Amino acid sequence: MGGLRRLTLRKAILTTGGLLFVYIILSTAFGPGIKDVKPLIHPVGETIHIKDSSKDLAQEAAPEIPSRQPPAIQLDPVDDTQHPWPIVGSDSEVSPKGDDGETQDATADDLALINAIKARKASPVTYTQMLSASRRERDYAIALLVREANLAMRSTDVYSVTVKNQTAPSGNIHDYLSLSKYYWPNKSTPDGLPYKRIDGHVNPEIETVRDYRLLRTMIREVHVMGMAYHFTGNKDYATKCAMRLREWFLDEATYMNPNINYGSLRKGENLGARTGVLDLFTIFRVFDALHYLKQEPSWPQDLIPQLQDWFRRYLRWLETSPLAKIERESNNNHGTYYDVQVIAIHLFLGRNEEAKQVALKALHIRIDPQISAKGEQPEEMERKTSWYYSVFNLQALMTLARWGDDLGVDMWHYEGPQGQSIKKAIDFMLPFASRDGEGWPVENLKGFDMTDYLKCLQIAWFVYGDEKYLDTIAYLQPRVQQDMDNGKIKTISTFMCDMSTLLEATKRGGQGFIWHWCLT
Repeated sequence: MGGLRRLTLRKAILTTGGLLFVYIILSTAFGPGIKDVKPLIHPVGETIHIKDSSKDLAQEAAPEIPSRQPPAIQLDPVDDTQHPWPIVGSDSEVSPKGDDGETQDATADDLALINAIKARKASPVTYTQMLSASRRERDYAIALLVREANLAMRSTDVYSVTVKNQTAPSGNIHDYLSLSKYYWPNKSTPDGLPYKRIDGHVNPEIETVRDYRLLRTMIREVHVMGMAYHFTGNKDYATKCAMRLREWFLDEATYMNPNINYGSLRKGENLGARTGVLDLFTIFRVFDALHYLKQEPSWPQDLIPQLQDWFRRYLRWLETSPLAKIERESNNNHGTYYDVQVIAIHLFLGRNEEAKQVALKALHIRIDPQISAKGEQPEEMERKTSWYYSVFNLQALMTLARWGDDLGVDMWHYEGPQGQSIKKAIDFMLPFASRDGEGWPVENLKGFDMTDYLKCLQIAWFVYGDEKYLDTIAYLQPRVQQDMDNGKIKTISTFMCDMSTLLEATKRGGQGFIWHWCLT
C-alpha cells in the first residue's frame, strides 16, 4: 500500500463528515459480484441502471436535458428485505429497533458499520441518518455522472486541432496551437508585438484558438463517458469514446501531430513556450477511462495499440524536445506536471520500471526544491494568484505520490534534507484555510477557493490520519457545499472525489482510477 495507511471503518466515517458512504459504495457500486441493485430515476426522467456484473443491464436513451443545474434526485422505493440500508426519498427508511439500534434484516457488514457509527457517541446524527445520507450521495453522484455523460453523447461537434481558424507558424493544420494566457499586446510597439507577460491576468484572446478548449473537452468527455460505461454497462458510451479518441489522435483528416511545439505561443514569436507542455497533463484521465472501456466486448481491438503508438512518439518528443526539456527542469508546478504526464504515459505503455524511476527522481527534484522547511512553496507563492498555484502544485505532488504507492515509492512520507515534505506543504496552508485565507502572507488575486484544497485534505487524512485535518474538513465542507448549491463548483467532481477517496482508503476498485477525480 506504500504510504497509505490501513484504516478502520470508524476513521473512514469520521473523514467524510456528512457523506459517509463507505459500505454503500463498496457493496452496491464498486464491489465484485454486484447483486440486487435497483435502477435510479434520473433527474430528468430517464432510468439509470447501475451495472450488475451478473447481467447486461442497459440504459434507456436519454431525453433532452433542459438544464445543466443539478436538480434533486428522486430514488425509487425498494423492498427492505432486499436492501436493509435506508433509501432517502423512499418509504423504506429503517428506524432504530430497541436500545441496540440494529436495523431489520441487517447483515454482518451492516452491523459493523452501525457499531462504528455508534462508537462516535458525540455525533448528533443517528446511524440511520448517516446510512441514508450515504446512499443518497452515492446515487446523486452516479446520476450526475450519467447526466454529464449523456450531454457528451449528444455533442455532434468535431473535436480536432484541424477546426481552428488559424494555423501554427509551421503552417501544418495538424500541429496543436494554443496561446499563452498571461501575455498581452505590447503597448510600447506599434503592432503590439511581441506580447508581454502580465501574471495573474488572463488574456481572453486565448479563446480565439480552440485547440486547448477542444483538447480539454475531449479528455473530460472521454473520462466521464468511460466512467458512465463502468457504472451502467451501456456500450454506447464506449462507442462514443472510441470515436472521440480516433477523431483526436488517429483519423487521417483530424489527427493531432504528437508534439506541442506551438503550445502557449506568444504572438510575435515563431515557436511555442515550454509552458505549453502543461496543456496535455490531464491525459491520464483518458488512460483511466481506457482501463474500463477495454473491457467492453465490442471495443475495437486495434484502438489501444494505435493510441499507444501515438503516445510512444509523443513521449519521445517529451524526452528530447528542447522545449520539453526546459519544462522538465522547472522548479514549480510545470516541472511537477511534466512528471505527471511522463509517469502516466509510461504506465499506459506498460513501462512500470521507467515510471518508478521518474517517481524516485521526483523525491529530489520536485519535493526538495519546491517545498521549504516550513512547508511553503516559494515558486508558487511568488505568483499573483499564489493560493491557487500552491494548491495546484500540491495536487500534482499528491498525484505523483498516489502513483508512487503502486510503484513502491513512498513519496507521502519522504522528507528532504531540511525536512521538506508533502505533509508540510499541506500543513502550512491549513490555518489559512480554516480562516478563509485571512493572514495569507503574500499577494493573492482572485480570492481563496477552498474546493481543491478540501479534496487534498480528504486524501491527507486517509494518508496521515492526522486529527487536525478533521476540524478543517468539517469547517470547509458546508462552505464548499454552498458554492455547489450556487453553481460555482462542478458538483460531479466533488461527489466523485468523495467516493474515490473512500475507495482509495480501502484499496478497492482497481488501481485508484476513479481516485483522480479528487486531485484534478
